[in-house]
Amino acid sequence: MPHLDEPMPYKIMSDYPHMRPRDEAIWTRFIQKNPARFAEVIYDHGVGDAADADEDTPENVAVAWHDLTRWKCDVVAEDNDAIYTIEVKPNANAKALGQALAYAILYKADHPGDTPVIPVVLTDVVHNTTAQAAKEMGVMLWQA
Repeated sequence: MPHLDEPMPYKIMSDYPHMRPRDEAIWTRFIQKNPARFAEVIYDHGVGDAADADEDTPENVAVAWHDLTRWKCDVVAEDNDAIYTIEVKPNANAKALGQALAYAILYKADHPGDTPVIPVVLTDVVHNTTAQAAKEMGVMLWQA
């Protein structure tokens, strides 16, 4: 069954859709440190185009295929100033920066509008090289 891109309350939960345990720990710490940061969020938000299913694919499988082949942003959140595409990643590196930036680009394409879309990497450890690259790429680094 495909997941739904529906807003959920921004609160600590026992688990978060499609997050691994280390990601969940980072996200929980972030919420604990920033309890009023957002009102709600969307987890595992699909962005970009899906791969085409074969013509003879049954409809239920084609729907699941569409869901499975879209890229997924860990968290999409919004405040009064911007929309944030958040990649939650322990020991963030170039891969996480690229993911956050790509998700922001695809989110803007999927949801045109005037609200700025800001790529964010939420991590537990910020290395100097990651911080330097993030600054040059326009990716925000949040640490929890």
